[in-house]
Amino acid sequence: MQPFDQAARALEIDWGMTMHGRQVQRWSQALGNSLVARRDREVVEYKERGVRPQPPPNEPPLLVMGLDGGRVQSKEKNEETGSRWVEDKVCTLTTYLPGDGEDKEPQPLVTTSVATMRDAAAFGPMVRIEAERRGVRTAHQILALCD
Repeated sequence: MQPFDQAARALEIDWGMTMHGRQVQRWSQALGNSLVARRDREVVEYKERGVRPQPPPNEPPLLVMGLDGGRVQSKEKNEETGSRWVEDKVCTLTTYLPGDGEDKEPQPLVTTSVATMRDAAAFGPMVRIEAERRGVRTAHQILALCD
């Protein structure tokens, strides 16, 4: 959300750690790469063997899924189209305590996200894995918002 040098300064202020932006960048990229590799392994396990992640121990009363795509400009041009514009795909999953439909508003509890620049065929299983992890099979209510 901010340049790595600013993130390093924030870590120094918040945690008293002296770091350089390059160090924060290396750690962030290593962590991100390991999370992508784990997600990709889970997708393969799901597609090839039907292995699903463990759902939460409690049934979610309300699970809200929001899916959308957008356009972002990349550094490199797509060889097929000659364009720098590519589509990102994002899904947020939020567990809520439902409201009463009148005065009591729903209360958000936990939100997780899935995002990729890959195609829709790759995105679908990623969303399914996270939905399974969040309790899509046991949720009392599911609300999906997408276009």
